[in-house]
Parts: sequence; structure tokens; C-alpha cells
Amino acid sequence: MKTIGDTIREIRKNKRIKQEDMKSVSQSSLSAIEKGRIPSIELFINILKELDIEMLEFFYIQNNFKLPERDHLFKLFREQKSSLDVEYMKMLQDTYDEYLTNTDDPFIRSLRDVLDVYREINVRQSFKITHQEAYDKWNEIANRKVWYHNDIYMLTKIFYIFPVDQIDNVIGKAVRQLEKYNNYPHIHFFKIAFFINCSRHYILEGQYLKSKPHLIAAERLANDHQEVTLRLASHFLLAYSDYIEGEHEQAQERVDRTTSIYLSLESLELKDKNKNDIPRYGRIAKDHLRDWENFLAEQNKSK
Repeated sequence: MKTIGDTIREIRKNKRIKQEDMKSVSQSSLSAIEKGRIPSIELFINILKELDIEMLEFFYIQNNFKLPERDHLFKLFREQKSSLDVEYMKMLQDTYDEYLTNTDDPFIRSLRDVLDVYREINVRQSFKITHQEAYDKWNEIANRKVWYHNDIYMLTKIFYIFPVDQIDNVIGKAVRQLEKYNNYPHIHFFKIAFFINCSRHYILEGQYLKSKPHLIAAERLANDHQEVTLRLASHFLLAYSDYIEGEHEQAQERVDRTTSIYLSLESLELKDKNKNDIPRYGRIAKDHLRDWENFLAEQNKSK
């Protein structure tokens, strides 16, 4: 990887800016930085501002227009489409193990532990599992006064294995802690996913009414930011609380409406001959209908 100084010099020269023309730093200081001296954070930010380069892009350029390895590993985790994709999880586990043999990285190690949790859930076909590392991580974060972005992210990935009464307070605290990130870049996507994940857990545990406020918040945010698939997921999941509240017709209308939209999106994908991904909207619709039919069967059985 290029040094910080090499990258600053590369960008500056490509933009045809002379050292002496830089206003954020003296020529002598810039020359020293480009030869290897590490600038202060404040000076580094000012240099990037004058070069009109965001910090994330700078490190992307520094790594030869690729994400730095740690960011790439996190990206691979986020792109995991399903915790049931065993082959993808195995690939991730091997990749993380290789990285962790040479690097002590608590966050990537925590993601590696999450993969172990998902694997055990798949093997047992149950969320009722015991995983000591996940419990330790849970207790470590839950007892902190201030939570940061990655702390909340970790909690959303492991709370499936905890009983509902244990996570109620944690979810409430996470919602409050997220408020300070309202102006953080792309936070809306994370918040929507967080609300939906909380709701799914409540629904899986049969606590349907507890899912409702989180789904309303998720659907509102998804609508505001035009996140269509997340809005559809929120809209569908609200059918469960509708039904429990006695709004059976409204609940079924939600299910019919969302599955119809998913199938329409599927037909668009099938017509897109340039698309390499296997169409997935039809599969989502089938999964939703299966879950809904199982829910109705359980409700009828309990009458």
C-alpha cells in the first residue's frame, strides 16, 4: 500500500496543483509529508479539503482504488443476503480466519463470532442456542454508558439468541443511542434494518404487538428515503400485529399487496437479460406467504 504522503502527492499532481500553491499547508511541511512525515489529523483533514477528496475516498485511492482490507471484510459481511447461505458463510469464515491470523482486530473477530452463531442456528434449526462469545459481547456492550455505531450493529446481529424479556431494555436503549447518529452518512439504511430486525425477533417470539412501533418507524423511514424493498418488508410484517388486533381483512390486504408487488418486481428482473443475479423477489414472496400461512394455521389452532 502507498504511504499517506505518496497518495497526497499523487492526487495533488493529478490535479495539477503545485506544492507552493497549496493554502492549507506550507511548502516545506507538504514536502516533508510527501517524503514520509505523518501529518496531524487536523492538517490531514485540511489538506484533503483543499484537494477536494473525502477521507474514505483517500484511503480507497491509497489502496490502489480498492477498499482497505478491513473495510472490504465488513462489506462482505453486510452483503450476506441470508444467514441461511451456508456456502457464503463458510467462505467468509475462512477469509476472516486468514485475516485474523496476522491482525488483532476486535470488530472483525466479533463478526467472526456472529458467523459461528449463524452456523449453529442453521445446524440446530433453532434460535435457542448457547454461544459464550456472543454472551460476552452482549454483556460488554449492554453495560456501557455510550454505544457507538459498530456496537449497535453487533447487537442487531446476535440478539436473536436471547429471550425477549432480556432484550426489551437493550432495544429501547439502542433506539435512544441511535438518535445521536441522525446526521451520520447513510444512517437511515442502518436504522431501517435495525427496526426490521427487532420486529422480526419479536414476531418469531410471538410478541407481535411489540413489533408494531418499530415497523411503523421502519416503513416511515423507508418511504422518506425511497428504500422500496425495505418499505415492502416493513409493510408486510405489520400484517401480524394487524391480525392480532382483530384487523383480519386489513392484514390480508397487506400480505396480498406486498406479495403482488414482489411478483411484479420479479417479472421485471426476468425481462432484464443483462442482469447476472438470480431473480429473488419471487422467492421473497413465497417465503412471506409460507410464513403467513403458518401463522394463520397457528392462530386457527389456538382458537
